Amino acid sequence: MNFKYYLNKSLFFLTPIVMVVLLYLYGGSAEHFDRIYIAALCVSSLFCWSDKDSFGALVVLLGYWLGSEALFAAPNEWLFKLLIYGGCLVLSFYYLKHMTAKILLVFIVLTISAEFYWLSIDYDNSPRMIYLIGLMSLTVWLRQLLFNRIFIMHEYFGYSGGKVALDSNIEDIFLIYYVLVILVTSEFFVRSVFGFVEVDFIYDLFAPISTLISALTLAVIYMHYFYNQSKKHLSA
Repeated sequence: MNFKYYLNKSLFFLTPIVMVVLLYLYGGSAEHFDRIYIAALCVSSLFCWSDKDSFGALVVLLGYWLGSEALFAAPNEWLFKLLIYGGCLVLSFYYLKHMTAKILLVFIVLTISAEFYWLSIDYDNSPRMIYLIGLMSLTVWLRQLLFNRIFIMHEYFGYSGGKVALDSNIEDIFLIYYVLVILVTSEFFVRSVFGFVEVDFIYDLFAPISTLISALTLAVIYMHYFYNQSKKHLSA
């Protein structure tokens, strides 16, 4: 056993502790933790440049973040609604054989119906459903890209790799996030369509749980990296 092996094993076990400390210090501010999350993803991409399997998974995560930021910045106007709902419909039909896409399609239809209902009654405070439906669609896209990453990298980049644990771990984490977005979207329907304005339990929990999921994602990425590095320096 050599020094690099013990160093990486130590960093592997330290990663959860560091994440807990970061959550304690910055978890109360989703904006601050979001910056930590993106910086950590970028640093991870540099670390994993030579490991194309892990690097591919990180690129997908960065693409997901860029897409979610674009959705957050999109105005709640009909032109953007048509573009986003249209794109989400295309994605849901493309992946329709998967249960997550079927659920997405149901929510798109319900949301478009709600949008026309709010328009018909001149409802001035209609929620930004394009953001939530967009997040659901992006999550379906991310999980399917990770699932098909090996084929995509071989077909379009000529790289023959293998399935890594990081792919499956991120898929599982974002399935939890998908369920969270479904719950908060359902709660918006309850409040804005059925008039139960006091129902905001999931809404209040959305930001802290999202931050926790981001921390869990970072922990999995770094623990995966340090574990692989320790194996490289394990003496025969």
